[in-house]
Amino acid sequence: MSDSSIIGGGPVGLIFAILNHSHTKKIHIFEAKKKDFFNQDTRALALSNGSRVILEEIGVWDRLKNNITRIKKIHTSQVGVFGRTLMEAGEFNEESLGYIVSYGDLIQALKDMIESLSNVRISFDTRVTKCVDKEGKLNLSLQTENKIQKFQSEFVILADGATDKIEGLELNKKTKQFDHSAIVTKVLTEFPHKNVAYERFAPEGPIALLPNKKDKFSLVWTGPSKYIDELEKLSDKSFLNHLHGSFGDRVGNFIECDSRATFILKQTYVEVLHSNIVALGNASQTMHPVAGQGLNTGIRDAYKLNKSLIESTHTKTLITLLDEYKHSRASERKKILNFTEMLVKGFSSDLIGLKRARGYALSLLDITKPIKKSFVRKMSYGE
Repeated sequence: MSDSSIIGGGPVGLIFAILNHSHTKKIHIFEAKKKDFFNQDTRALALSNGSRVILEEIGVWDRLKNNITRIKKIHTSQVGVFGRTLMEAGEFNEESLGYIVSYGDLIQALKDMIESLSNVRISFDTRVTKCVDKEGKLNLSLQTENKIQKFQSEFVILADGATDKIEGLELNKKTKQFDHSAIVTKVLTEFPHKNVAYERFAPEGPIALLPNKKDKFSLVWTGPSKYIDELEKLSDKSFLNHLHGSFGDRVGNFIECDSRATFILKQTYVEVLHSNIVALGNASQTMHPVAGQGLNTGIRDAYKLNKSLIESTHTKTLITLLDEYKHSRASERKKILNFTEMLVKGFSSDLIGLKRARGYALSLLDITKPIKKSFVRKMSYGE
């Protein structure tokens, strides 16, 4: 058993700590934000069935039950062309096809669990500024309240986008720009959501409506950055009119929306060039939200790494185990990144012939049960 450090106190870092705590002497988590940074964060996160199973395993799911919204159906279509796919949880012997939870609620549940573990400690408002690999030990410099402290660890997890501006950290980072942005908010619609999620491919970009609490939808609308920037500047009424014009009448009129936020979309792939440092979640890869796989891939990262570490600790060195994990996850990461990029490119073109082909593809998926089942299994469990 060894000590470990996690840089980043987001969902993936916390999940790994809970998974691994009984196999480690001490786990130290360093989070740059203040202790209650997540309290007012209502961003919608989509959890797959595979992620639910992992959260059940670590005893967190029961803490979330009252704060989740189930997705019982997923309706996928495109504007102006025939063809659609409807997936229902009952078809696949599942209670749900996915779940929506706010970032704040998920962090609170994970943090509550962490506080019950005697060998796991979270240091908030603590930024890691330097990481020096010396004789098999990692020497960290920590900045807290204008003070610099030193900390030593046998191995380090980079989690939840924690790779920026750490001196001494050697990374091979590949980035693809989509020239796409996303606008996110919550919207109230004329018709209740009835636990149906919609993915609507419009000429301006994909529109996702995800059922949320209080019968609102969480909206994720992606498209060319210039177009999204224009949407952000509109009044609420004009924005809702544009949304209705692009999405159509399936949920009736769009009545109101919460405050809107935008962010630029890109795809990144990170390789850590240290044998005793591993990247998980957004520190390892970021992807377009069109497939809803970002967080779920990160949670699988944490689960697979823990499994690798506990299965062979008596026969292999820590460095060997970390190296094997990195190689085993590399191929899966590339597959999901390639799949996401294919969806972005395939549904971004507005060519008439391609639109018709997409319609045929959606119809074929809808009527071909083995393909449909395989697709849902992949999206739900990463298999």
